[in-house]
Amino acid sequence: MTSRWSYGRIAHLLLWCGLAMAFVTVSIPRIYSGATEYPLRPGGALHTTDSYLKFATGAEGVSTDLILMFESMPVSKPIVIFTRKGDAFSSGLGMTTAYLASPHAVRLCEIEGTHPDHELALINPDKVAAVVLCRLGRPAWLPAGRVFGSGLEIVSLVSMREKG
Repeated sequence: MTSRWSYGRIAHLLLWCGLAMAFVTVSIPRIYSGATEYPLRPGGALHTTDSYLKFATGAEGVSTDLILMFESMPVSKPIVIFTRKGDAFSSGLGMTTAYLASPHAVRLCEIEGTHPDHELALINPDKVAAVVLCRLGRPAWLPAGRVFGSGLEIVSLVSMREKG
């Protein structure tokens, strides 16, 4: 009767056991330090939108501010959101803002270039609650709006009419 365990098989088994031990020895401290440095925390109601807006604009906790701003505007008037064609961040900001603008009707306008001068000139300010600029420059003739981080500006046309 011959033994099934030759020296080659034993060496092969010892090599794989050694590699597995090295992997576990190196990995466990790294996993532990990563887990304690960045602990998982429960997400709130607006965790996903806040995370995206922080990634896209750098501003933290913006979702609640956007909702409060939109709630102060009449629901009967739509929000017009301008995004830049071919810019994924601009489109993402526009879609996220449209989601947070609920229950307002929203008009998404995708434009070429970085300045929506021509498109803004076509809007009747009496029929729109606000204009949102997603990674676009605000024309000089349009009053300054509220800026959230870098790349998101909301110009309330309701407050503009009240001042004027």
